[in-house]
This record gives sequence, structure tokens and C-alpha cells, in this order.
Amino acid sequence: MKSFPNIQISNSTHFWKEHPALLYALSLLIGTSYPLFFSLPILAILWFFYLLTFKLYPSIFLLFAAIGYGFLNQLPDTAKEQEIKAIFSPSKLQPHQTPFQKELLYQGFLQTKFGTFPCSIHYRKNLSDHPPASQSYLMQGTLLRNDTNSFTFKPKEWIPLKNTWSLAELRYQMKEKFKDLLKKHLPSRKAATFLASLTTGDVDDRMLRYEFSRVGLQHILAISGFHFGILIAFCSYALQLFLSKSQKIVTLLLTVTLYYIFVGSSPAIERSWIAAFTYLISQWINRPTSGLNLLGVALGFEIIKDPWVSSNIGFQLSFLSCFGLILFYSLFEKKLQNLFPKRSFKELLSLPRLQQHGYFFSAFFRKAISLTLAVNIALFPLILFHFQTFPLLGFLYNLFIPFFITISISLLLIALIFHLLFPPIAHCFYAITNFLTQEILEIIAYPPLAIDFSIGTSLISRPIVIGYLFVLTLFYFRFKDPSKNLGSFG
Repeated sequence: MKSFPNIQISNSTHFWKEHPALLYALSLLIGTSYPLFFSLPILAILWFFYLLTFKLYPSIFLLFAAIGYGFLNQLPDTAKEQEIKAIFSPSKLQPHQTPFQKELLYQGFLQTKFGTFPCSIHYRKNLSDHPPASQSYLMQGTLLRNDTNSFTFKPKEWIPLKNTWSLAELRYQMKEKFKDLLKKHLPSRKAATFLASLTTGDVDDRMLRYEFSRVGLQHILAISGFHFGILIAFCSYALQLFLSKSQKIVTLLLTVTLYYIFVGSSPAIERSWIAAFTYLISQWINRPTSGLNLLGVALGFEIIKDPWVSSNIGFQLSFLSCFGLILFYSLFEKKLQNLFPKRSFKELLSLPRLQQHGYFFSAFFRKAISLTLAVNIALFPLILFHFQTFPLLGFLYNLFIPFFITISISLLLIALIFHLLFPPIAHCFYAITNFLTQEILEIIAYPPLAIDFSIGTSLISRPIVIGYLFVLTLFYFRFKDPSKNLGSFG
């Protein structure tokens, strides 16, 4: 019988050989994180010895290069508040609602004497006559440092700079017109607001955020692989009816890219677009890749583009949920086959009709439970670290709500297509979409109080989260199926 350490080393070695993109991306992440977020290089040192143990020398070189890259991208050590003159280049404009008023939130990069870094501007004046986010501005105002890696600028004047441009204003105007379209054709204002939030990525309704976070569904509101997956699946099914494989893939590439341009850039959106784009390219050239390598490509790209992005909560939740899903879904699904047996197609046909329907329901719940457990086992400490509470209702609601939301979005896509081709039919689909979405929102807004419990603690720290993820990864190497390419345990 092989010993436990030998099994773990064998599994780890094989794992990194199969997923080099993820290995390189993690070296980039850990390397840049030390100078930007940690006072001591403990995590980088541990990762160095881990790489050295498995003789992963290219990754060791990349780790040291990433540490140097992190030092080069340290933000300026400025005072908490000071008057400066700077150039602001907007990259995103979206509605934002505070507890007291509505405003516009400009996000972009501020070029100052200290360097260039991400910055936000809150605009609270006449929103309909705001400075267009289609160009850069020379500004005089107050720079506020919110924390170690977050800046806000309060401009006193906006001086447009010629020969500069940005898609932020066009994107904002297109989203506003799309929201108006939904409000016009969906009788329920809440349903229209929800579907607009899902499709545009701008969630400016505070009550909607509260209701979804209360039942552990806040991830649904953020544009992610869930939304890109629905778009690809829907378009793929429709396009295969009249296009060849190559034509379908090219059309899908254009579709996901246009959607990415429409919703704008954020860590979760960028990850989803890169993963979807890379996956479609691999299908086009007949070079299939794994989900973890796709995740690694997206992770590496975002770290190189902006090493500070790893401090973004959306970035952390997005990548970690995907990591947990890819790693642990198959493990949970296999274990749950003891409760919900998996049958072959031949065995299924031999069953009575009623048992066939029962099997489909059991298979659905097996997959839904596996998905929910895989995602939450990875996110559990991170959610407690950031929000100090973890709603247990999320385990229940994540079993069926994402499925019904998928149907709702698909119906909306059908309605929008018929809106262009034959409006009378579109009205029928708008009505069905409105009804289903209203019912979903009612279930979310009024959860059963008898099981409305949460786990709460403020004791979770960053080292605890990192340690938990390390132990979780060791658990995967220990209990993953060793018969695949590795031989048996005995």
C-alpha cells in the first residue's frame, strides 16, 4: 500500500503537469500579493519551498518576477486628504444609490505626480447633465485615500482634454436605453429592475441587493460565468440549426465579445469573458482544454493587467467559486450517487414512465446539491471574512433559484429576438417572463422564517482563509480519484 505522503506528492505532480496555466497564475498572484498586501513574505516563502519540493523551476522564476512586479506597482504613500491637479481617464460610468440619494459613479485611472492608479468619482449634481465619460479630463480637486488601496477624487472643475476617448459614456447610454425598454414591456417594475441588473451588471437597487444577500444569492446579481454560460448555450443551440461548426464558433466569439463590451470590465466579467473566449478558440482549433487551465489564463491576465485587482471582493468571490466548482463538483457528485443513483440511458429506457420522471428529478437534485456544496465549501471562510455572516438559506435557495433564473433569462432573450422580428409574439414572451420573474422575486423577498438562520463571526482573518484553502487543496489531492492516470491506492 502506498503511503499517504507519496499519494499526495504523486497526485500533486500530476495535477500541476495537467494544469500549468493555473500553476503560473498562482505564482503571479502570490508573488504580487506580498509587496502590495503583506508586510512579511511568509506566503511567498511557503510557496517557494512548495515549488522547490516539486522541482517546478519555471514557476520559481515567475514567482520572483511577480514579486518585483508587485514592488513596481505599489501605490503612492500619500496623505489621507490633499489638494492636487490630475488627469482622470474614465473607464466605467454607472448609476449608484446611497442611503440618502442617487448619484453617478465614475471609475477610471487618475494620473498624478505620484503615479497612475485606479480612482472613483461620485457625481451628485444634475445627473441628466453630467460630464460625458467619453473623454479624459484635467481636474483640480481633493484626493481622498479610503484605505491602503482605494482612492476617491472630489473634483472642483472638469476640463475636457482633446484627442482623448472612452467607451464608458456610450456603454452607459446603451444600458439606460435597454433598462427603459424592459420597464416599458415588463409590467412589474421590480422584475424589470432585476432583469436589467442581471443583464447589464449595474445593480443600483439597494433593496434588491439586501434581499439576495439575505438568502445567499448575491452572486446571482453579479455578471459572471453563469450569465456568459446562458448566453453561449442559448446562442449555440439556435445557431447550430443553420451554421457550420466554424461559423457558429466565430459568431459566438463575436457575441460574447460584444456582450463584454456592452457590460464593461470588472474582475468577474473579465474572468468570464476570457474563459469563454479561450474555450471557444480551443474548440475552433480542436485543442480542448480544462476548466482549471481556462481559470489560470484568466487569473494570470487580470493579475498582469492590474496586480491590485486581487484585493477586489468580486475578484476573490468569482475566482474562488469557480475553483471550488471545478475541483469539488465531481467529488460530491460521485458521493451523492449513493443517494441518487446514476443510470445508463439503456437502464433509463427500461424503467416505467413514472420512474423515468422521478429519475430526472433525482439527477437534477444530485447535480444541484453537488454544485452548491462545491461552491460553498470554497467560499465559506471568505464570506465570513468579508461579511461576518453566512446565510444557511443559501444552501436551499441555490438548489433551485439559479435554474429558474436561467429559464427567466432565456425567455427574455427569446422575447428580445421576437421584439426585432415579430413584436406581437414578443409581447407573449414578455408577459411569461414578467410572471416567472415576479414569482422568483417573491420567493426570495419572503423566505421561510423558520429556517432563516445564519452563521456569524468576526474572528476569521486573512491567514485563516489562506490556511483553510491550503488544507482544502490537500484534501482534494488526498481524496480525488487516483485511478485516473495515477494508479490505485493499493
